[in-house]
Amino acid sequence: MEGIIRWREGLRRRALEVAREVSGRLRGTVFLVGSYARGDFMEDSDVDLLVVGEFSGPPHRRLLDVDLPGNVEVIALNVGEVREVVRRCYPLALDIALGIVLRDDLGIASELISNARRCVGGNG
Repeated sequence: MEGIIRWREGLRRRALEVAREVSGRLRGTVFLVGSYARGDFMEDSDVDLLVVGEFSGPPHRRLLDVDLPGNVEVIALNVGEVREVVRRCYPLALDIALGIVLRDDLGIASELISNARRCVGGNG
């Protein structure tokens, strides 16, 4: 059992290294979300990032110029969009509540986490 724990810790450590490296190339508030943030990852899980930035245009076109490793998935939202996600308690709000802040250039991570925790019954 101890070997499995060490193996999973190694997987998570490597995922965090990748997430930090990628977040270092992005401007905005960046969260590690999804299975690696929650702890329910598998060996083939993607490294999921939420990037909140000063974006315009369609979300699927916002980070096309960023070279991402194949196992990294990014959701790119602007501040208004992410606040609406949290206000409406969309499923992504749970990811924000449980996410790991990798950088906070916009200074909004605490606000988002606090408001998102209200969606999941936390005390914010």
